[in-house]
Amino acid sequence: MNKVSTDFAGHVAAAPAQPKSFWRPHFGRLITLSQITADFVTVLATFLLSYFLYIGPLRGLGPVTGDSPQRLPEFTMIAAASAVLYILLLEREKLYRREISLLNVKEMRGIFHVGIYAAAAVLSVMFYIRSTSFSRVTFTLALTATPVLLYFQRQVFYRMHVLFHQRGLSQKRVLIYGAGSIGTHLAKRLFDSPSLGLLPTGFLDDDAAKAGQSVRWTTGNCPRSGIPVLGGESSLPRALADGVELVFIALPSATFDRNQKLVERCVELGVPYAIVPNAYEKFIQRVESFEIGGIPLIRRRDMRVSLLYLMAKRLIDFVLATVFLVVLSPLVLFIGIAIKWDSKGPILFKQKRTGLNGREFSFYKFRSMYVDAPKYARTPADPNDPRITKVGRWIRRTSLDELPQLFNVFRGDMSLVGPRPEMPFIVESYGPLERQRLLAKPGITGVWQISAVRGEPIHANIEFDLFYIENRSVLLDLAIIIKTILSVIRGVGAY
Repeated sequence: MNKVSTDFAGHVAAAPAQPKSFWRPHFGRLITLSQITADFVTVLATFLLSYFLYIGPLRGLGPVTGDSPQRLPEFTMIAAASAVLYILLLEREKLYRREISLLNVKEMRGIFHVGIYAAAAVLSVMFYIRSTSFSRVTFTLALTATPVLLYFQRQVFYRMHVLFHQRGLSQKRVLIYGAGSIGTHLAKRLFDSPSLGLLPTGFLDDDAAKAGQSVRWTTGNCPRSGIPVLGGESSLPRALADGVELVFIALPSATFDRNQKLVERCVELGVPYAIVPNAYEKFIQRVESFEIGGIPLIRRRDMRVSLLYLMAKRLIDFVLATVFLVVLSPLVLFIGIAIKWDSKGPILFKQKRTGLNGREFSFYKFRSMYVDAPKYARTPADPNDPRITKVGRWIRRTSLDELPQLFNVFRGDMSLVGPRPEMPFIVESYGPLERQRLLAKPGITGVWQISAVRGEPIHANIEFDLFYIENRSVLLDLAIIIKTILSVIRGVGAY
């Protein structure tokens, strides 16, 4: 934390001003209505495009004739009904909420499920309605293309939504009570998810020594001046008078009585509140809620995966590793020659790493540093570090230094996707939470590599690894592989 001015009103006013208009309080509903409209138009347009492709390029150009599978007015009604069905299914999958998951994985999975359910429903109706001749080609095109186009349309819509919030539209000003690690983590998440429309304008804290300081973090989006700590509980009424609309109570280690007192104070002042539960600090992203006879309970999530998924993952790893090794063999040869020409020493860098269930294995990379560099030192985050060779800078910037790990994947020590393997001496210092990383086979790439700054220590990004372990699926693995390839092409995420 750094010292800043203690002018209370100035801190709150530093947040982007909100346009005062009638529709701003209803902006969330407007966004949802716009999303529903966009979904309806996307589905309708996809069905109609499939229709015209069939009667045109796929069947011969010309007007609709009596021999066409179905006439346009009739097909338009079918397409509109299908669009309504898709909207109902999207709502069932909770895809009209504004929460955004890492990599949009839950959204992608939800749209995939919607596509399957809608296809099953439409095909069932086609089977029972025999009075009209349906074109299987038309519906195959429509039902296949609709989930894909829905996903991309929603990505565009999401970017527009983020742009609105970055311009100060519909942002609800929030206050976080608790300037500790959990409160900071919450603020970081809110700044990294502008689509939620929640703008942290300040912290309150029971520790009087923190008043007048600012909270900052090193990764993701962080205000240049940080977020100010405005005071303690006594400062809450003044914050509300300056436009704060929601209070997050982030004191997971506080007593029940203390949290209850803050809740009563929020109720007394008439401000909405939300509490970060005590379980968060100890079980971050590892608990789920359920109920028995109306009694709410929480339990630890089951992180086990099915044997079918493990078999499919190993098959994908083996096939893709083999293909990549064959296709990239000329590049591997070129890099090996360049490393040998650039500096003395071996082409490959070999190191012990800890993998699945704590088993150690030999980990390979192209050597990117001089041979006198410490073998088990921290990976340099600075691309101009003098330990890095000229060729090393290039292969690290493009992530090509990771290519030899395809041999680790081929042998079964690693997977294409998974938590990064750590050095044994670091694993020895793991606590119970960090050891959850060892439940999955380590990977060449993962959520951390495409979501965070590589200069941060691997074990410092535990939340990304836990997210992957809890959401493992073939769909997630393929999404991460595709995003990794795109990042390598753009040269993003190195170091």
